[in-house]
Amino acid sequence: MTICPVDPVLCMALFVSEAPKTSLDDKTVRETVDRTLEQLGPDECYARAAEVFGDRPDVALDRIQWARELCARALAPSLSGAADR
Repeated sequence: MTICPVDPVLCMALFVSEAPKTSLDDKTVRETVDRTLEQLGPDECYARAAEVFGDRPDVALDRIQWARELCARALAPSLSGAADR
């Protein structure tokens, strides 16, 4: 099991967003996470994620792995990339 170096709510926001499961660039990931959290808030993101995991665990597992990978790349704190954001 890998550990996601970002706040889990950020991953949940991407997970429940309307973003297609494609390779999004870092800027799009950040914008999507910000927009989703602004629209839904953290509690609703978690509630929607729980619903997907309950109804479609096969789909949910693949999508959360995708969201975690993209968030880790786009949102993880790093010394080298922090000034670029």
